[in-house]
Amino acid sequence: MNRAYSIITDRIIGLLEQGTIPWKKDWKGGIPMNINGHRYRGINVFTLLSAGYSSPYWLTFNQAKKMGGKIKQGEHGVPVVFWKLLERPTGETNEETGEPVVKRVPFLRYYIVFNLAQTEGIDLKYEASVLSDTSPIDMAERIVNGILVPPVVRHEGSRAYYSPTVDEIVLPPVDSFYSMEGYYSTRFHETVHWTGHKTRLNRPGVTELAMFGSEKYSQEELVAEMGAAFLCGEAGISQRVIENQAAYIQGWTRKFRDDKKMVVMAAAQAQKAADFVLTHNPEKSENLRGRIR
Repeated sequence: MNRAYSIITDRIIGLLEQGTIPWKKDWKGGIPMNINGHRYRGINVFTLLSAGYSSPYWLTFNQAKKMGGKIKQGEHGVPVVFWKLLERPTGETNEETGEPVVKRVPFLRYYIVFNLAQTEGIDLKYEASVLSDTSPIDMAERIVNGILVPPVVRHEGSRAYYSPTVDEIVLPPVDSFYSMEGYYSTRFHETVHWTGHKTRLNRPGVTELAMFGSEKYSQEELVAEMGAAFLCGEAGISQRVIENQAAYIQGWTRKFRDDKKMVVMAAAQAQKAADFVLTHNPEKSENLRGRIR
């Protein structure tokens, strides 16, 4: 097993055992980014947010040194992962060139980063998110209504679900939710399921029969939870509260122990789903909210 999967999964399990659901964290301080201003993506967003620092900036030990600063004594870093493409021979030969054919295989790697607040001797200031005059609820409305080819959404009954068979989302009436934040968080969750349809991102958890409680079903639910977190973060609203927190945490902890790849792969799929929703919007996510500079 690739060590990077174990390192990240063990960290997520540790947070769950402490009662913290990483993808339910508010995005205070802004979306995590490296010292050059590039946003982190996928599982890195959740692991870095859960560290609890107010600064959105992260850097390596060597980057701090090059900037004339250092990491404060006794501080501990946070692992982040990235994909590196490795070339591996296939044993075949290109008929035209006569050269060996290689395939590029993605390999998960990791390194350690520290928050700007863990450093000293670095003179770097940052601005909080530049908020527009639009409220978070209006921002959420713009996201769901801005999708170029939006999902069919019906408001009826008392259940929230996405039906791949008829390709539509069903939600309870808006006024039956305790808050508008809860409504949009639920709608984002079902919208992420909708992105998995065979005509869109074609995720097995949506396109293939997945029994309740099965590995495939659990993976798709995790994708929807994480994807909703990304969209809630873009809109600036808080995630809805989990009713049965203890059972929820226990269930995911067990599944992550059984499959060390699950949480990393689900976060990657969730990021793709959120990207699909936002990039199929006339106004992309960067235009919906101000950037941290």
